[in-house]
Amino acid sequence: MPAWALAPVSPVSVGIALPDNVVSNARLCEDLDSTPAWIEEKTGIKERRFLDTDENITGLATQAAANALANADIAASDIDVLVVACTSPDWLMPSLGVMIATELSITTPRIIDITQHACSSSVYAIYTAACMLQEEGLENALVVGAECISRNTDPNDRRTRVFFGDAAAATVLRKGGATGASEGLLGYDLGSSLSHAVAMASPSQLCHERATMGREVSPRYLRMDGRVVWQEATTQVPKSINDALAASQVDVHQVNAFALHQASAVLVRHITASMGIDKEKVAVTAEWLGNTAAASPLTALWQLARDGRTRRGDHLVISAIGAGFLWGSLCFKLPNDIVAEG
Repeated sequence: MPAWALAPVSPVSVGIALPDNVVSNARLCEDLDSTPAWIEEKTGIKERRFLDTDENITGLATQAAANALANADIAASDIDVLVVACTSPDWLMPSLGVMIATELSITTPRIIDITQHACSSSVYAIYTAACMLQEEGLENALVVGAECISRNTDPNDRRTRVFFGDAAAATVLRKGGATGASEGLLGYDLGSSLSHAVAMASPSQLCHERATMGREVSPRYLRMDGRVVWQEATTQVPKSINDALAASQVDVHQVNAFALHQASAVLVRHITASMGIDKEKVAVTAEWLGNTAAASPLTALWQLARDGRTRRGDHLVISAIGAGFLWGSLCFKLPNDIVAEG
């Protein structure tokens, strides 16, 4: 992929919103043929959050967006682009983006929903927003990543249930400076390779099967081949990061912070070690949030920013891979500190 040759775009804030319902490994094992020790050993995940029955992902996503706006000290009316990444919205229609915009009084007509990129969604959302901001007169974008995968996994399937949690996170992006500047988004990499190793049928497909075959044939719940996911992630994520860094003319050891997709804590640490990255530069939120899919890299960015690890002049890499498979990496040189609430 080429270096970014357009007007510079950078994250200026990040916000997060989490359900109050903490689900430990022990609690999961009440319904699963597993043990807390096995789950932690295989995944590195100790707990995750699930939405309660009276909550929804629309409310959680809206709260994360509001937090990101507050941290950026920006009014909703100043948002020029809104991109929302969510594979598990409460409704396929109307648009989750429009619902968030309405609730927060965001008036821009430039609203995009990314719904089929799964765990890579936030990377593609940030890239999309950065491209849309190139229009003359536009300055600020809001990117939201949110998921309630707990409602898309079989409570009795330990192959998926142990990994996923619910969360929402958001970041405000700002355009500034001259085209070709040495700050902001420096370079990126995007890629895909068709695979059905992670799959879930749409309501349309299930309705069609019931009407034509008298029963559902495709999986109603998310299905995942963990071995294939591990192989793809450990192959594609390091390559994508290296390609984005090469396009940016930045060495991996020059990077100050990595916000990676949190498929599992074990996987994040494996990729970190395989690339020779200092583990202190890598946020690991999977330990206490699990895999939050579209929200995942943004939860890592939030932790980095909260801990003061995304300062002006730092190099930041955001990278993820998701079902499809789709993957991508973004390399920034920050012109400002990224602000996060405590």
